[in-house]
Amino acid sequence: MWRELKTLISSINSNKCWYCESRDMRSDNAVDHFRPKGRVARERHEGYWWLAFDPRNYRFSCTFCNSRRVDEEGGTSGGKQDAFPLADGSKRAVAPDDTLEGEFPVLLDPCCMPDTDLLWFDETGQVVPNPSTARGPSQALRVKTSIQLYHLDHVKLVESRRRVYLQVYRLIRAADRTYRRWMSGDEGAKDVYQDLLVQIRSQAVREAEHSATARCALLGYRVSSGAADAVLRFL
Repeated sequence: MWRELKTLISSINSNKCWYCESRDMRSDNAVDHFRPKGRVARERHEGYWWLAFDPRNYRFSCTFCNSRRVDEEGGTSGGKQDAFPLADGSKRAVAPDDTLEGEFPVLLDPCCMPDTDLLWFDETGQVVPNPSTARGPSQALRVKTSIQLYHLDHVKLVESRRRVYLQVYRLIRAADRTYRRWMSGDEGAKDVYQDLLVQIRSQAVREAEHSATARCALLGYRVSSGAADAVLRFL
């Protein structure tokens, strides 16, 4: 069933991995079971087999997020595999009649908006806890665990995010300079400014690869940049 749904599921997020937002770099892409269907790592648990054909348990994932991989170049390793750790005090479901409401997953869920808001991407391309939302130790632990198990610190992935951040920064600087020319009476600068805003927005719309990084760049410069503020208001 998940194979038949793969094309539809991948199109929901513009063929990007739901965990890391990469499109081709870390493929082959697959449909991951957020709650593992066969077994749960480090647990005496037979897996959430009753969710194997439940589309609500499907996440479109690249190979590096879904499977164990070692990045010898950067000295990192990761991959979710069968891992599904729960926070202390959680009651793990073991049968179809058990409720999932007593489970508090440590892994961040890309389908949960409050979870995705716990991540922040800086100018180096690294992912860190969002200083505005991930303030407690439990939230910091969730971010740290997710970075490791989804392999979000993979060197090539970090570099890809860094390039997006740098591109947004360069466009913002160019747009702000162009706006000042326009305000100084250069009417020809108006169309150039508009085009630069469109280019910035194209980096931050949901369909773009690593759009979360682009949005973090815009938020970081919102106070000092009129162009960043303008784009954020139209996202």
